[in-house]
Amino acid sequence: MSSTTSAPPPPHGGQVPSDPIGAGLVQVRSTLDLLADAPAWSLDDRRVEARLAEALAVRAQMDELVARLVSQVEDRGISGTAGASSTKAHLVAAYRLSGGAAAGLLAQARSMTGRTNVTREAWATGWVSAEQAAVIGSAIEKLSTTVPDEVVERAQLDLVQQAQTLTHNQLQVLANHLVEVVDPDGADAALAEQLEAEEARARQQTTFQGRRGVDGIARYSGKMPNLAYDMLATALEAIASPRRSPDEPSTPVVGPDATAGTDPAQLTYGQRMGRAFVELLEHLPTDALPRHGAGNATIVVSVDNDSLASGVGEAVLTTGTAVSVSEVRRLACNAGLLPIVLGSDSAVLDLGRSRRLFDRNQRIALAIRDRGCVFPGCDRPPAWTEAHHSTAWQDGGPTDLANGCLLCNFHHHLVHKGEWDVVMAADGAPEIRPPTRVDPEQKPLRHQRFRRRRE
Repeated sequence: MSSTTSAPPPPHGGQVPSDPIGAGLVQVRSTLDLLADAPAWSLDDRRVEARLAEALAVRAQMDELVARLVSQVEDRGISGTAGASSTKAHLVAAYRLSGGAAAGLLAQARSMTGRTNVTREAWATGWVSAEQAAVIGSAIEKLSTTVPDEVVERAQLDLVQQAQTLTHNQLQVLANHLVEVVDPDGADAALAEQLEAEEARARQQTTFQGRRGVDGIARYSGKMPNLAYDMLATALEAIASPRRSPDEPSTPVVGPDATAGTDPAQLTYGQRMGRAFVELLEHLPTDALPRHGAGNATIVVSVDNDSLASGVGEAVLTTGTAVSVSEVRRLACNAGLLPIVLGSDSAVLDLGRSRRLFDRNQRIALAIRDRGCVFPGCDRPPAWTEAHHSTAWQDGGPTDLANGCLLCNFHHHLVHKGEWDVVMAADGAPEIRPPTRVDPEQKPLRHQRFRRRRE
């Protein structure tokens, strides 16, 4: 051991236990002590790969032993004797494990039963890992008890062999279809029962938890059925698709800091999906959702009249969350948000009118006219855009075609930051006026779709 660290006291007071498991563990720990300072950096590439494979096999063997011991703790009710409410709680308290680690050990222990001896033996010899053993064990336990033992054993041997070359996900897919191979006559009924049980369990465990953060960032997590997740992921990927990025190099007018670090080409997959989730929420049809209390699922925001006029300051939602006035002005174009304008004495001066939003027919007309986001160089189609008031609705701008245009979510944010602006040309085409840092003369720019109108 390194002289800079002190070794832990020897187990069992330095005495070699009389039981084979205890004696073996003493030998294993003594051997590992010799490897503690072995220079891994001195190995060549081939030996690094070989030693890693061997070390993983040793870890698999130790994992199997741990699972067997955890199984004994649970089967004997040791946790109750120790005063713990469950085996998991006992593992957390007695062995200083995290809740997740304790749950994982229990799952591994429970995956090995009398029908999975072949898999357990392969695990005990390091032939498969703990994760692979759990996959195989789970598949075996789903087989009907009418399947002969020799068939079950052959199935395990085959899966163990396949585990030597398949990735974890590939092994999982193969194991999920095991019943179709070993019990074709009962496969349909077994799969139906299995899927129904999984769906019921998914519905029962569906959760969504979140909380607002004092730093302005909410945290959330949850569970949902795979079907619901696939529906959500498909919708988010359609919104977040990098192939529809509005800021590819072909976009000619975006300044060096116009994106403020939001260039989709520089975002990770998780960041794109997170922003797509927010965009999806902003476009929920609140008037079609179930009523909640006195009204439908509409966020009400209170804003001071002077702040609304200047675009500077904050507004407060009914939930107590503070948002910027510029964000309120942007959301008022499309989202289910109802502004309440207050005077200096907090009296209600104006209750936002639902007719501030462009209706379905107006959206269709805008889609025909604009054919997508009107920001020069952007190719987002009409289905991915939001209707924007050239003169803000809060400033008296009417909700009509002469005052409306389509902007994608990204460019809608950009325009509402206040530097870029939308103006309507004499021929009725929307144009984008850049900030002075991009063009000191601020000459309006129009999308190439409208160039023929100008000629």
